[in-house]
Amino acid sequence: MASESTPPSIPLPQAPPLSIPLLGLGVFQSTKTHASVLSALSAGYRHLDTAQIYYNEPATGAAVSEFLKSHPPISRSDIFICSKLWEVDLSLPGMPPDFESMAHPPPGGGVWNTTAARLGYTSYTREEAIKGFNRSLESMGAGIEYIDLYLLHNPRPGPTARLQAWLGLQEIVKSGKAKAIGVSNWSKRHIEELIASEGVYITPAVNQIEFHPWCQHRGLVGYCKEKGIVVVAYSPLTQGTRLGDPVILEIAGRYGKTAAQVVLRWCLQMGVVVIPKSDKEERIKENSELWGWELAGEDMDRITALDEGISGKLGEWDPDAWE
Repeated sequence: MASESTPPSIPLPQAPPLSIPLLGLGVFQSTKTHASVLSALSAGYRHLDTAQIYYNEPATGAAVSEFLKSHPPISRSDIFICSKLWEVDLSLPGMPPDFESMAHPPPGGGVWNTTAARLGYTSYTREEAIKGFNRSLESMGAGIEYIDLYLLHNPRPGPTARLQAWLGLQEIVKSGKAKAIGVSNWSKRHIEELIASEGVYITPAVNQIEFHPWCQHRGLVGYCKEKGIVVVAYSPLTQGTRLGDPVILEIAGRYGKTAAQVVLRWCLQMGVVVIPKSDKEERIKENSELWGWELAGEDMDRITALDEGISGKLGEWDPDAWE
């Protein structure tokens, strides 16, 4: 059930009739996922983005179930949940017990085997992708009977692995356990290779990438739009590192908005879905106040001119850096 404060949604052309809310809450590195998800849902958010590698699928699912029980007019179909398959099975013995542990060496030293290169094999196979999805779904609890959107989290294991995992996810869509499937951190070449492969009959519904004024991936975004692939921006606020930009601050001052609101509004007007992360209730609410106003063309142009290409990225993922 929508309300005046509920962010609007746009169609997923590759997964009709499904739509994706333009604003979501990202829970990457969240230290209090359950509370943050409840805050977001109470503020009108209807889109949540989690992943196996975030180690908070259970908290996300539990918060959704709790919210639905206490808000009976709202149903599961009103809430859009996205999660992602990691390249190795994180439930194996010897894996980090939580996200925070990955920042430290494992007991006895060495490194955690959280990548295919370190572990020696990948969960990006047809069978393991299905098993991995089922782990994600089960971890969210009994109240979550399906996942709206499920992604292959990265392209790193290579073209054969990507294809096999995708074939597995197509089976998940056929089963109804996922409404749509997509990719994250993929380049144009990765997507073209996939959709040209034998057995592929579903085009990715989304490509989730780092996107903000300082790293715009213009060619990739343009390609996705041509193919009907919705671009979802993670780290749209650069984890706060670039919000002091004088151009952003000057524009924010004139509109009576915060720097974060201006950046998020710019992303939306660029046709990109945003999933900003915050664990602060007031910031979660602030980030949702993006409707009923817009940036003028000249201000859009000034922000667009801030682009630094791939050198402006914050995270590790350069889609074009992988085979």
